[in-house]
Amino acid sequence: MSKSTFPMNLDENGRLIMTPTYDQKTIKTCKNTQESPLISTEISVESTPFYNMGVTNFDSRLTCDHFTFPRKLDNLKMVMTDQGVVPVVHSVSCDIHGIASVDWVTFSFDQDTLGKEFSSIDPENAEETLTYAIEQWLDQHLYEIFGFGLLTKREKGMHFYKFSYELQDNLGIVLYGHKSRRISIQINGTGCALARKGWEEQLYKFLTTFAKRPKLNRIDLAHDDFLGEHLSVDLADDWDDKGGFWCGGRQPNILKFGNWKRPNGKGRSFCVGDRTSSKYLRIYERGKKEGSCLSPWCRAEVEFKANDRNLPLDMLLSPSQYFIGAYPCFEWLSTQLQQDFVSPEKTEIIKEQSQINWDRSIEIVKEQFGKYIRQFAKIIEPNELVAMLSSSKDEIPKRLKFSHTAVIQSIRINQPIPSHLDELPLFFGVQGVNDSAYKEFINAI
Repeated sequence: MSKSTFPMNLDENGRLIMTPTYDQKTIKTCKNTQESPLISTEISVESTPFYNMGVTNFDSRLTCDHFTFPRKLDNLKMVMTDQGVVPVVHSVSCDIHGIASVDWVTFSFDQDTLGKEFSSIDPENAEETLTYAIEQWLDQHLYEIFGFGLLTKREKGMHFYKFSYELQDNLGIVLYGHKSRRISIQINGTGCALARKGWEEQLYKFLTTFAKRPKLNRIDLAHDDFLGEHLSVDLADDWDDKGGFWCGGRQPNILKFGNWKRPNGKGRSFCVGDRTSSKYLRIYERGKKEGSCLSPWCRAEVEFKANDRNLPLDMLLSPSQYFIGAYPCFEWLSTQLQQDFVSPEKTEIIKEQSQINWDRSIEIVKEQFGKYIRQFAKIIEPNELVAMLSSSKDEIPKRLKFSHTAVIQSIRINQPIPSHLDELPLFFGVQGVNDSAYKEFINAI
């Protein structure tokens, strides 16, 4: 479905006017995912998917039994507990290496992805309009990507978002009404495990070809060793003694939970880092956590957050490579799994010491001096006004600078700093980066 097939306009009362291209029954919110209609029986093959996936691939994906929702649970692990055998679903790898899978994802995009009409709407005071667009527009695309959509609107939002919508069967949440004019979507571990096969690729295509200013805010990558042959909490403790979690700088913080001195079958956890940091690792006895005191099932989960780290969208397609690149010991693990041909990928740390991006700096000037500038502009020519208000010194403010990573990359590839990434503070339009300017940037960081 191309964007042009979904025209969006506001009527005289400010409500969104939409022209759907297929039966609205296909997007009806269901109380249970088992009741979800199969989109393959409703969507016309002639209509192009909204994120340019291609008609042939899109239709075959929906008509194949493996990609329907609820999915065929080939990712089901049976665990023996005191109450009997319990089925436990888990995420599975989407890349050819098969080492790690996506077990949680939070992504966001600008609200004008819903249509140009929403670029100027104040999200904090437009609950009805935004809610209507999310119910009628975003709900459909969630079905197409994950196989499940909206359930009920919550009474309040969270994480500084005023409004929120719960996804079916508590598989995630949609947040909107933020002063940044962004919409955030969280898909939890169960949602990642139950979503249609191939959802990672479909989400990647949506974010890269359709969404405005997309961003990964959080992504968890997990590796499961069901037999405990290559991964255990005791082995993780030994890896720490050998520097397996040291990535430069200070030694990481280590926390242990559970009965390590006298294991009692209730499960133990080995955690690396700080829970509030941009990278946090949990290695725990998953089978015992589910109630099987004799289960050898062990899981390692790396939680990445975009606090001071650039999370590339490629992490959706290559979770194994980024999992292996998280810590040196995971490269050792890859060798044990006879996957030593996998090249590790590392996420880049971004320096954010009191940095202000381009948009925020404009907002500050507008808030503090906007009224004066507006009155001055009535009697003074624009060029003269700019010259009058500009500093006599041609210096770049220390709080308005490139990140160290962006400068290095710009010099290396001889390309301007990209202007579409939230993570990179912008000073767009500078003609080249000379040595003196570069030194100033470095000193300012």
